Amino acid sequence: MSMPMTSTGPIPRADCLANADGTITFDVAGGAATGTALVLKRRGGKGTADELRLPLTRSGDGAARAVLAPSVELAEGRWDVCAESGEALEAGIRDVRAIVDQDPVPGPVVVRVPYPTADGRLAVRCWVRAPHAEAGAIDLAPEQVAMSVEGVLYGAELGEGAVARARLRSGDRVHEVPVTGEGRAFGFTLPFGPLTEGAAEEQWWELWLCPAPDAAEVRISRILDDVWDKKSIFVYPKQRTAVGSAAPCYTGDNSLCVRITTEP
Repeated sequence: MSMPMTSTGPIPRADCLANADGTITFDVAGGAATGTALVLKRRGGKGTADELRLPLTRSGDGAARAVLAPSVELAEGRWDVCAESGEALEAGIRDVRAIVDQDPVPGPVVVRVPYPTADGRLAVRCWVRAPHAEAGAIDLAPEQVAMSVEGVLYGAELGEGAVARARLRSGDRVHEVPVTGEGRAFGFTLPFGPLTEGAAEEQWWELWLCPAPDAAEVRISRILDDVWDKKSIFVYPKQRTAVGSAAPCYTGDNSLCVRITTEP
């Protein structure tokens, strides 16, 4: 939920320019109403690290500018952009062309996407991943009732014995399949049949990549573009299964899952 507006005057509006290095420039119209700084507040946060002040530089026409530099750390999450008083800002023009199809530099993968909330307020979605498994092409194989996934691994490389794991969100069931690839590129085919065995209600299976037997699991997500919420944008056809249907999908945090839907 975005920050409520309490002012009876015009709502300040901020235009944004996002760069691939993580820089976001905020240009605020009616800047006098925002105070001396823009304030970013992380939803659900309660500590001092969950609030960031960006000084505003004013121009002669009353507009103001604030810059979120790549050197400034933001924790992963959703950050509401507010005036100094705590009032939310209206989302204006967002130039996000530079963050489409990113190729991160070595180090932690940091992605920042400015976006409008459901009620038109401005927010920033931030991801911080080290390592990160970026999902790419997803193909469905109806004759096999399966999905094939290609992707790129950042911050690690595939080793012998790499596997992909489907983990039931509401239980302790895990199904794994071998991963092919070399270096940072990976791919695997996941049949839906083993996921549907015994399913009596809707299930969500999270997809993870384990680059090597002794390596930590990496959540498979798709974050290297300008789409902050892929849940309703990337929609895949359902495949018939013994219990109903199965389809790949993304969560509101852009993590890859398989949704199993059962029928009476």
